[in-house]
Amino acid sequence: MYQALKIVAGGIIIHQLTKEKPLKPNKMANCTKLFLDFNKELEVTSSKVQKIKTARDNIKNKIVAHFENKSKYNFKGTWIQGSYKMGSMIRTKDDTCDLDLGIYFDEIDEDVTSATVMDQVFKAVEDVTSTTPSKKEKCIRVIYKGDFHIDLPVYHFNKDNHAHPNIATRSNGWNESDPKDFYIWFNNHSNLRQLKRIVRYLKAWSDNKKGKFPSGLAFSIWAVEHLQSNERDDIALYEVLKKIKDHIGSSWYLEMPVTPYDDVCRKLTNEQKSNFSDAINDFIDDAKDAIESKNQLEASKLWRKYLGDRFPEGEDEDTDAKEAALRATSKSILSGSAYAQRSGVINEDTAGVKHKPHTNYGG
Repeated sequence: MYQALKIVAGGIIIHQLTKEKPLKPNKMANCTKLFLDFNKELEVTSSKVQKIKTARDNIKNKIVAHFENKSKYNFKGTWIQGSYKMGSMIRTKDDTCDLDLGIYFDEIDEDVTSATVMDQVFKAVEDVTSTTPSKKEKCIRVIYKGDFHIDLPVYHFNKDNHAHPNIATRSNGWNESDPKDFYIWFNNHSNLRQLKRIVRYLKAWSDNKKGKFPSGLAFSIWAVEHLQSNERDDIALYEVLKKIKDHIGSSWYLEMPVTPYDDVCRKLTNEQKSNFSDAINDFIDDAKDAIESKNQLEASKLWRKYLGDRFPEGEDEDTDAKEAALRATSKSILSGSAYAQRSGVINEDTAGVKHKPHTNYGG
């Protein structure tokens, strides 16, 4: 990695290239176990999952009943999509989450507009909770206040007439969109388990910070494109962050990898892009310091700065002192100057019992 520095000398801008120092991971600051515990903290509780399943079934029953005698529509069924389907959904720090539930019709009369279909779905679920659903541009949001919400994108998909499902919008008619193709694309990654964790960490960072960040969809695409498998989650996350930084440093255009192949970051304002660029630069710097730290507790504090208080604290150990003590003990054992103490500790304190010398057959 090279960074360009601009130096003004006599009115001339000189570009000097400096090589970024390579990452030097410290084994004693390995926070992978902490990341795995954090990943569990991000999981939606089993009780909430059951509530979501019950809500999903209630919504489906409401829609079936509403469209049962409407001749202009043929309701085909529902399909769970998004982060819940892909296994990358998180429980936010406010203990909420969301589900995307696609509402599919295989037949809709030609004179029925996309907005009209959305309004009909809204009427079907209008009283499913005590809170009135929200009408979004591309979905109806059913709100389970303080607990979770379920977004209902509406699709028209007839395999005889459509190459891909068409999603209903309120102001722009029907647009091709294929959540199933994205699900397949996402699941083709060679290390799916680590990929899901990395996406969750990125979402947790977004959840922990104030201000508009790129969407979870954007983070999912970046993670698939840039994740290189590593036995350490902290290093894997750091490398993905660097690749995202490189991407946005070159271009903010991020293409959806399947239909409709649009720009996922197109709605971000220049101010939001600038704020995110600053945020990711800070995160990368501190992540590097954490990985190279000599103390796991200090490393975990740096991770908690970005990922929140649910990230566990590490062990408070001076790794240099610990390594020096181990080397000293090894030397004393090999030289025959070691004593075994009543506590089981081996050192050079003559109050203990003389420890027999060892011969080092190690490499």
